[in-house]
Amino acid sequence: MIVLYGSVRATSLSRRIDRSLLDLPLVSGTVLSHHLANARACAKRFELKNFEMRVLVDTESQPPVEIMNDDGVRCVVQQDASPIRGVAGVLADATKDMDDNDYIIVSSGSQIYLEPLADLVHSMIKKAADVTFVSSVDGAPVGVWLIRCGVLKSVNAVGYVDLKEQSLQAWKQEHKVSVVERARPYAHPARSLMEYLSAIRAEAAGFGVGATIDEDPFREDWESAFSIIEPLAKVADAVVLHDSVVLNGATVGKGAVVVRSVICPGAVVSPGARVTDMVLTGVAKKERGR
Repeated sequence: MIVLYGSVRATSLSRRIDRSLLDLPLVSGTVLSHHLANARACAKRFELKNFEMRVLVDTESQPPVEIMNDDGVRCVVQQDASPIRGVAGVLADATKDMDDNDYIIVSSGSQIYLEPLADLVHSMIKKAADVTFVSSVDGAPVGVWLIRCGVLKSVNAVGYVDLKEQSLQAWKQEHKVSVVERARPYAHPARSLMEYLSAIRAEAAGFGVGATIDEDPFREDWESAFSIIEPLAKVADAVVLHDSVVLNGATVGKGAVVVRSVICPGAVVSPGARVTDMVLTGVAKKERGR
């Protein structure tokens, strides 16, 4: 399983948190441990021995703290050797020593799954194709693929090679390419402040189980679904945290109200202060979350 993490342009959140987005906390664990748990479930369901989850980080992004191997899944974090290879090029480089008939699961790192990855992989396996990806009717970016390694041998060994715009179009002519369609989104992005907080809210609600607000007009969304305080953060008494995260090294004073925000290391929220829709850092200039 290959987890791709990186972007052409950093978000306000990634610039300010002083860590990888993969190391951001969820209600249970972190974004990275969420991927590892899904990898572990795949290994168990499909009886895969010596299963490896390889996290590929681009040259512009901060790598996550490497997680120890657990329950038969080996987690490896690698920095891309070249900044100009493109997704297809990166995958080809990462699998060049693998057998042509081996398959890889390819996942986007900056997301959480709203349904088990093992269920998505099972649906892709049933297609018996060389390349399969999961799409949703809302047109969200594709977040998971199943690719036979032999297909990647056709990718140029040098230069930038995009997965969807270049390689996929060529593969459609030479290989069996299939799509698994989902009626609802199967993953939630977690790149920007609001995406990240919304992803935690979805996790707290049970990964999309139950009706959404659009489907149930009587369901309320103004109540807080979560508050996360890392162990080395300092949060005083009588603080209100509404759908917010306080990271290690941050301080929130007595009586403060923090709404839909991330309080970063070194940041100080004064007693009684109000913080709304912000990525708050320890520097003088504050930037509103987007």
